[in-house]
Formats: sequence, structure tokens, C-alpha cells
Amino acid sequence: MLPVFVFSIPALAQKENNIWYFGSGAGIDFNSGSPVALTNGALFTTEGCASIADTAGNLLFYTDGVTVYNKVHSVMTNGIGLLGGNSSSESSIIVPLPGSSTLYYIFTTPNQGSVDGLNYSVVDMSLQGGLGEVTVLNSLLHAPIGEKVCATPHSNGTDYWIVAHEYATDVFYSYQLTSAGVNLVPVICNIGLVHNGYHGYLKFTPDGTRIGLAVGEANEIELFDFDRTTGIVSNPITFPTTYSYPYGVEFSPDNSKFYVALSGVGSTAGIYQFDMLAGSPAAIISSGQLIGTSTNQYMGPLQLGPDGKIYSARYQTGYVGVIDNPNAMGLACNYNDTAVFLNGAMSSFGLPNQIPRFDFIPVAIFTADNHICPGTCADFTNLSQNATSYIWTFPGANPGLSIDANPTQICYNIPGQYSVTLIATNSNGSDTLTLPNFITVYPQPSPQGIMQSGDTLIANQGAVSYQWFYSGVLIPGATDYFYVSTQSGNFNVVATDANGCEVEAAIFDVIANTSPLSFGEVAGVRLFPNPVNDELTIQFDHAISDEIQIEIYNTGGQKVYSSVEETDMNPILKIDARNFASGFFCLKLNHGSKSLTTKFIKQ
Repeated sequence: MLPVFVFSIPALAQKENNIWYFGSGAGIDFNSGSPVALTNGALFTTEGCASIADTAGNLLFYTDGVTVYNKVHSVMTNGIGLLGGNSSSESSIIVPLPGSSTLYYIFTTPNQGSVDGLNYSVVDMSLQGGLGEVTVLNSLLHAPIGEKVCATPHSNGTDYWIVAHEYATDVFYSYQLTSAGVNLVPVICNIGLVHNGYHGYLKFTPDGTRIGLAVGEANEIELFDFDRTTGIVSNPITFPTTYSYPYGVEFSPDNSKFYVALSGVGSTAGIYQFDMLAGSPAAIISSGQLIGTSTNQYMGPLQLGPDGKIYSARYQTGYVGVIDNPNAMGLACNYNDTAVFLNGAMSSFGLPNQIPRFDFIPVAIFTADNHICPGTCADFTNLSQNATSYIWTFPGANPGLSIDANPTQICYNIPGQYSVTLIATNSNGSDTLTLPNFITVYPQPSPQGIMQSGDTLIANQGAVSYQWFYSGVLIPGATDYFYVSTQSGNFNVVATDANGCEVEAAIFDVIANTSPLSFGEVAGVRLFPNPVNDELTIQFDHAISDEIQIEIYNTGGQKVYSSVEETDMNPILKIDARNFASGFFCLKLNHGSKSLTTKFIKQ
């Protein structure tokens, strides 16, 4: 039986998000585990930007949606003239092509919902000695589009979804990026508010199951569910328009908190936290509380960092704010308005737009041989990501509970189907994976027994395969339902049914090479071969005068053969068995007042 693998959400658990370039010459390096200011960047942008590193955290390239800069901070070959806008809220996002280690897609949005629309360009990092080159420029997907674009992994663990919102409508467009490129037929969802503005961010939760957005000019804030399998946006939650000019949105690493930054146009800039576990949409909305304010009038985007903290851009200041504990409720999340000094560079209205990392939260994954026989046990292999502790439940099994990382000897005695649940946990939360009817325990195989007929040992028929053993040692080639013993001793047979389930029977003190069957005092008789295919031989040890009556009966007691033979000249009789059905038969020999009854098998 082959192992069955069950997968949940894949993790982006490397260091692709560790280098940021943004604002006016600003940058941050997270490779040490803490943010370190960078001042060597070539980027000077008002709002949107994107950057990406390799899996070791080494910079590859970055962009403002208009110009692409390579890792030595020079303009990449053909990296000019992308149709994003450096004053677009989310001017760009960089997504790796599934299955490739060198190709990256840059999705761009223009300023103020212009007709330039949503485009993609392609970077090939294998060119120009590893500095990269833009090989496809401005391939249009849809227009007009708002200043919003985000991405998340597909549920298949390989592809990505790229989601954008049409300008001045209520339409979401979800594009699937596969190893073959962009599927040009999007998933279209008319849902939520008509966007009467373009400023503001669109973000996925780290687990990719929800989307939040803000439209600054219209004071609009919305939450939606997202299906990572179908690309469908659903179940809108619409917030009241009492929040002045919402711009940045972000989610906590454990997916439980929704943060919205107000830019401060006409009010004090600040960040609000909403509890997405509060219950109903009304309860989520009413859970909002102000967790931090800024001395700067304009507070820009929020961005979840690779260290699990949420960073806040502050327009035209030399600092970036941070929410230190974004999983914590209320003021316990601890907002610091001047957390990161940019070492002389300036923040603006943008931080790098990136695919959310999944390594903040545990992801439950496991594998097992999930089709077993009664009275046998299953072993589970835990492939969960980012978890530190585990709780398994196995209804109908012994044991029924385990906290081992890789439970073994989980045994099932009763045929049926059984669910398995794994809860994988770390300090950021837990992920529960329940597989209904995951374990199949096959029906009990048919009982087995052994009958002896002379030197022939006969097992119950009906199994798929057999294996005979002598004194516990396998007999090579003894794989039929019968075995002709050539030596005395103890024998056993293991029969396997169509489900691969085994049942065993044994017979002891077998005596082989016995003397011929006794026919009274007249003669000895041998019957062979047994089992028989074509011709059954009856051999007397000497000729017998007078007639021998032969009768053969099937297991139902019906006579299937009868004849009278003379053996005074020939002590060997032949019976054609080809027309006999397969199974057991009773042979009866009558000679005068003497008779002999024995059994044989027709194959």
C-alpha cells in the first residue's frame, strides 16, 4: 500500500522578503534578525515599490513600478518604462514564476486608475551575468485598474494568485500564475463597494484566506474571504466611513488581527486594530480600537516584516514605526512611532509590496499508510511547518490521542473508516487539519484452515495468494492453496485476500510418505496426482481378481462418475478428470464386501 500525502498551505519560509528599498533612498536589511538601515539604494519614489531577494536573503532587484534596479543599484537592462506609477499606492509586486529559479513577474498598477491598467513584465535573472534583464515589458492584463495589487500562493502549493481591483467599480480580478505563465482568463467577482477612489492598499492575510483593503478618498474599509483554490472573493464586511482617509492595511502573523492606518487628512494620523475572531461582522467592526498615533500628519502603508512585526511608513520623516507584537490584543501590541532610524534617508508613502510569508504560523501537514487491515497499526509522518507542538486524535484507534511529533503504532481492530485530526501549534497560533474517513480498515479476511489428505495439505480456497512454511521457515515456490508434504513436521500457511490482508492457519505433527491406502487385506492403493488436473491414477500394489466398482461424488453428495473395472491383468486404472469441476471430491472403491473411501482435489 502506498503512503497518502495530505498537504495544506505551502510556506514561503525563506528570506526573499529580507531586503527592502523604499521612499527617498531608504532601505532596511532584516538578515541579522533585526532591521538595519540601508542608504545605498537608488529608489526615490512617492508611494509604491517592491523588492525581492534570493532564498539566502541576497538582494536580486527592486522597482518603483517604473524602473527596475538590479542588485548593484544600476538600472537593469531593459528595465525602463514599466507602466506602473511611482505615485500609485501599490505600484508593483514581484512574483516568482512557479517551477523556475530565475524568472520573476512584475505586476504593475498605474497612477489614479489610468488606462495603462494592470500589466506584467518579466525579469530573467540568468541574463547579464546574474544582474538580470527585463525580457517582457508591459503585457496588458486589464484596464482600468485601481492602485491596488496583491498576491498569495495558490492552494495547490505551486501556483500564485494575483488579485487587483478595477477602478470605479466593485470588480475584483484574480489571475493565476502557473509554470506556463499568466492564465489570461481571470476569475471575476462583482462584490463589495464601488471604489470611488484609488488611493490605499490591498492585502492578503498570511494564510491567504482573507483580503483587506482601504480606499482613502472615500473613507472605505472592507474585509473579504478568499478561496485559494478557485480565486473567488466573497463575504464582504463593510466598515463605516467614519475612519478618515484609511490608507495602509495589514494583518497579524496569526491572521487574527486586522490593522488599518489613517493618513491623518483632516484628523490625527493613527492605527486601528480590529479583532477578526470577534464573531459576526458587526462584532468585528465594533472591536476596533486605536493602538497608536503619529506625530506626523500622514501615515502611509503598513507592511508585515520577516521578523513578524508590522512596520509603518511615515511620510517625509527619517523613521519607520513598528507594531512590536501584532498578535496581541489592543495596546499590548505596542506601537512605537520612531522604531527604526533610517540613517539620513527619508520614508514616504510606500513600503515594499510583497507576497505574505507563511512561516509566522504553523501549517498542519501529514502522511500515512491509510488503508490497513484489522488488527494492524498505522504510522504517521508529520510534515507540518513552523510548529513546535502537536495534538493528534485518532477516533476508534488505540491509542486515541498522541502528542508525539510522529505517532507510531496507532492500531485499529474494527473494520470501517476513521477520521484523523492534527493540531499544529506555535507561539503565533495553531492550524487544525481534520481528514474525515482518512483511515480505511478493511473487512476481516475469510478464516483459514488446513485439511490433510494423504501427503497433501489443503488450505481453504478463496484467497488471492498463499505461502506455505515448514517449522516457521518459508518454503520457496510453495504458493498454491495446497502443498504436498515430503517430510513430516509442522506446517502453516499465510493466505492473503484481495485487500492485502493476511490470515494464518497451522497444522502440526504431519506424517509424510505414509504407506498406501489400505483396501482391507486385499491390496494397498495409491491415488495420484492429488490435486489432479487431467488424469487421475489409481494404482494397486498387485492385481486383484474380480471386478472393482469405482464411484466419485462431489461435495453435494451427487455421483459424478461410476464404472466397473477389471484389475486382474492391469493394477493401474486411469480416470479422465478434465470434465470435473474444480473442488473436492470423494472417491469410493468397492470390491466384494470390502470398500475404501478417500478424497482428492480437482484443480
